[in-house]
Amino acid sequence: MKNEDRIVELLAEMVKGQDKLIEEVAEMKTEIFKQGLQTAENSRAILKLADEIRLVAEHEKRIAKLEITVFK
Repeated sequence: MKNEDRIVELLAEMVKGQDKLIEEVAEMKTEIFKQGLQTAENSRAILKLADEIRLVAEHEKRIAKLEITVFK
């Protein structure tokens, strides 16, 4: 009977350990999902910034052309 009690104890500890592991994995999945959303948001911000930089660069080119034309 003593061995059976110990087996039940060990099985109960294993189940508790599995529950804890499942909880940790669920938290990790949630964290990965949040990081994915943040990465997507950062990517959109980078693309928007690249468009703004392109517009500024084009603006300077247009000003340079105007200056060349005006000050000839």
